[in-house]
Amino acid sequence: MSEHEHHHDHEHHHHDHPMENKEQVKALLDYNYKHNTSHADELKKLSDKLESLGYAEAAARVSEAEKLFSEGNANLKAALDIISSD
Repeated sequence: MSEHEHHHDHEHHHHDHPMENKEQVKALLDYNYKHNTSHADELKKLSDKLESLGYAEAAARVSEAEKLFSEGNANLKAALDIISSD
């Protein structure tokens, strides 16, 4: 695989989503939260694999990225909770 090729187990569909009302915004927020959580899980596995292969520095970098991703996901979840409580 060249440095510019990417493999994903799923496809990303980046297009305009309808956001005309609260339920549509809530659905999109929920989708993004769940989708990004799966990416954080993938980063954790990747960090663990790098560590087991002896790439401690690379593992640490990926682990830091996973932590930042998780922080972002926590904010998405908090926003979803706020919307859901109305």
